[in-house]
Amino acid sequence: MSFFQDKSDHCNIAVISTTKEEKSDYSKREISQSCLFRNDRSGFHKLLVTVLLLFLSFFSFSQNVKKVISLAPSITENIYLLGAEDKLVGCTSYCTQAVSDGVEQIGSTVDVNVEKIFALQPDLVLTMLMTKHQDVEAMKKLGLKVVVIPSPKSFDEICKQTLQIGKLVGAEDSAHKIIQQIKQSVDSLKQKCSAIQNHPKIFFQLGSNPIFTVLENTFMNDYILFCNGENIANGMTKGTMTRESILLKNPDIIIVATMGGFGIKEQNIWESYHGISAAKNDKVFLIDSETACSPTPVAFLKAFTDVYKFVSQ
Repeated sequence: MSFFQDKSDHCNIAVISTTKEEKSDYSKREISQSCLFRNDRSGFHKLLVTVLLLFLSFFSFSQNVKKVISLAPSITENIYLLGAEDKLVGCTSYCTQAVSDGVEQIGSTVDVNVEKIFALQPDLVLTMLMTKHQDVEAMKKLGLKVVVIPSPKSFDEICKQTLQIGKLVGAEDSAHKIIQQIKQSVDSLKQKCSAIQNHPKIFFQLGSNPIFTVLENTFMNDYILFCNGENIANGMTKGTMTRESILLKNPDIIIVATMGGFGIKEQNIWESYHGISAAKNDKVFLIDSETACSPTPVAFLKAFTDVYKFVSQ
């Protein structure tokens, strides 16, 4: 390799000249690097094509879903919320709106009629973890597409699951719009809750025999957290409590879900304990379990609004 300088027009230019052997080595390196680049691009293109095919496959599936079976009331509520109820061909006996609309009943969330489900030939079966594992596997072996949705642990997870259901049934745009609206309303209410400074101790009751309470890491606990409250069950891993332990914790507010029809009776019992703060200050309330216990965006907002009223009044 040799160098020379061209000083014409007052410019200093270094020019590289090469021998034939150097040119040959350089060409080999250039070709090798070019091949590596093409291989990298080829790998990238393969990845891109794979992702695109998966997306198109999912999009095609969601667009072709015409018949859906829901094995949980909250899933059915979400399907109605998204305006996709015309695709619902089967539901549980507890899906009140769908049952009143004449949708075929296939049992309950726990005990489903697999033969009846198969006879309806759905494109998609949506269920939750309460459905028996052997029934889920039986449906899959029959060639049915089954999606199991876990119980949401927070309001954020409720929104994500609603979006997931929207994608699966071809109503993604509706899901995005609804979630955006609900989140705005929830955020607005949380802003009002920021004025609550005393962090009231709250007992949220779900059952009476035994007494069962809302635990941490559940979406219902968000009602308490969002209201700047303190759940008296914090730190517990099991939801059962004795009446004596609740009295010792002396909650400022008691909220009783109406589930099972025991609500009014429990409200009267708690109000009879005049030594606890909740009873002394008339802070024992009933809440509709149909909304409070239902993991859908609309139900969450309604229940959160009720809890805010209880805490702020």
